[in-house]
Amino acid sequence: MKAFFVVIGTVIILSVLWAALRDALDPNLTSQYEASRRLGDRGEGPKMDGSPDNIFWMVQLSDIHISKFRDLKRGPDLEQFCRDYLPVIQPSLVLITGDLTDAKTSDDRTSGQMEEEWQIYRHAIDTCKTFTSATFLDTRGNHDAFDVAEVSGSSNLYRKYSVMGTQHALSYHHQHVTPFGTYSFIAVDACPVPGPRRPFNFFGYLDDVRVHQLEGLSVESGGSNLTVWFGHYPTSFIVQDPPGIRHVMRNGVAYLCGHLHTLGDHVTKMFTRHKTGTLELELGDWKVNRVLRVLAVDHDLLTFVDARLGDWPLVLVTNPKDALFLTPRHQPVDAISQSSHIRVLVFSQSAVVSVEVYIDDSYAGRARQSKGPLYTLPWEPQSLTSGLHSLRVTVKDEAGSEKTVVQPFSVDGTTPTFAFWPRFILMMNIFDLSKITFGLVVFIYVLLMASLRQCSTVRSLHTASDDILSRLWNTWVYRLLLVARTGTIYYTLLGFLLYITFCPWFVGEFMTGHLGVLFVWGTFVKGTFIPGSLTYFYGIFQVLTFNVPLTLILGTTLDLRRQEVVSRHVPSGWRRTTRWRLLLADLPFCLLVVFQTYVALTEFPTNYGTTAMVVSPVRGGSVLVAVILLYFAHATHIKRSCAVNTNGHTDQ
Repeated sequence: MKAFFVVIGTVIILSVLWAALRDALDPNLTSQYEASRRLGDRGEGPKMDGSPDNIFWMVQLSDIHISKFRDLKRGPDLEQFCRDYLPVIQPSLVLITGDLTDAKTSDDRTSGQMEEEWQIYRHAIDTCKTFTSATFLDTRGNHDAFDVAEVSGSSNLYRKYSVMGTQHALSYHHQHVTPFGTYSFIAVDACPVPGPRRPFNFFGYLDDVRVHQLEGLSVESGGSNLTVWFGHYPTSFIVQDPPGIRHVMRNGVAYLCGHLHTLGDHVTKMFTRHKTGTLELELGDWKVNRVLRVLAVDHDLLTFVDARLGDWPLVLVTNPKDALFLTPRHQPVDAISQSSHIRVLVFSQSAVVSVEVYIDDSYAGRARQSKGPLYTLPWEPQSLTSGLHSLRVTVKDEAGSEKTVVQPFSVDGTTPTFAFWPRFILMMNIFDLSKITFGLVVFIYVLLMASLRQCSTVRSLHTASDDILSRLWNTWVYRLLLVARTGTIYYTLLGFLLYITFCPWFVGEFMTGHLGVLFVWGTFVKGTFIPGSLTYFYGIFQVLTFNVPLTLILGTTLDLRRQEVVSRHVPSGWRRTTRWRLLLADLPFCLLVVFQTYVALTEFPTNYGTTAMVVSPVRGGSVLVAVILLYFAHATHIKRSCAVNTNGHTDQ
């Protein structure tokens, strides 16, 4: 009967978690934003026809990582991009979304702002400006905030060398004014202030003051045709109080970001649409992949295409817009069904020979040049049925280059579904997820050990089968039971785990001249509290690589000691048990201690100074705790720990 209730409870818990996950990743508008959508419907606007009116375009780059130690071509390649691409594209704006410099030393461990890297970045931007009249808008990334104690201080080289840093300390609002409307671009600086050295600024942080500033910028943009937000951190990596940054951005058509480097090319199309209707579009890095993005606003419809340095020609279909990125709350998507022309931007270093268009694999015709890079083709969207359709555009130029673009579209607002992993990465609150996961790991460990200590009969936990899995289960349950029934070991393990959860991990120099104290739930430095974020992942790592293995090793040691007692009257059996102890317990223990010693000497001290090694109750303390507990395992009265039988138990 107990097993039945356990199964039912497990099913209920998993069902609740699955429902919560599905709701969190559901891109459909919630009722509050659906209502604002109905209130915000636009009136009749200019019709999308064959004229070159009501359109402009821009370029986005991210994660430049100018470095004085590695890949010295990042700066020169940026200049090459400007020399080769900007005269052809002729954008109105160039957005650079953070990590302008690398700010890491040659050993790739310590970090801090380096003036030479900033000078290289500034030289590249100044060179770029000679090839275009575009407005450059840049913002900080976490690397640009390494070891920056004060935004207004001399260590903040962004204020000295960037384009926008001389005018704006943190977030800012830029308006792009055209004859056909005003368009707002709001930069979000979510870098922690003060900015510690790596790795503990991998997450962004917005306090109430900075959130209030962003809300003010959002209000300023209220009269614009369109609002585009851009910054470095994805919203899932920004720590803030509810309702959160996504709610602040609710009137924006899109949030452009970087930071994740497409997870090493494992998730190359990291896009989603939030419940507010706002798109989030992560861009791959310039650092390794030399990725660039061209965006266009055509009759207030935002479209984009991602490419890599060297890709030609660049083809961007602005009408009909890719159905995956329809945002009816923010854009006049009805303009697609009311348009008279398919519209395509083609950027090529050579003259364009042909722009062939296919709808649902049927030839629709050859688009003609309207003006500059804009090519148009008459069409009749009213003749298409509801649902998704396919548009294919093939471009050829005189250099022999050919590019084919295929995308879904609809005339009735039908949209396909975003892929799961991009939705998960961008829509989840990674901070909350890490905090909950750490809490669950600690809770499960404490619950398991406490339950075993209260267990009155071994047989209730054993299985009757004699297969290998059952034998393994019975063996490890008994070993964990021995740990739980050995009072000194049990209380020390739980006490150290609770210390990890609530008490200081180490004291270190988080910024030059500024000592701080790190807890798993946050850091105190320079009179400021920075909430924990990446620290929870370190906490999970600590428990899974130290507490859990140590518990298993101690259980094995106690069990082998029990076997020694049982087999002591048989000399050969005793020797065999001793050999097994060396293999199953002593060797793993030595490996664990060596690993923890290495971590204690290199991990935090490398980044935060020798103080982080000397005053390190968790990393350094782990080694001491392990040695003490192994001594307890060998010194304890093993018969008392074994005094748990099928009928009862003996307390210690």
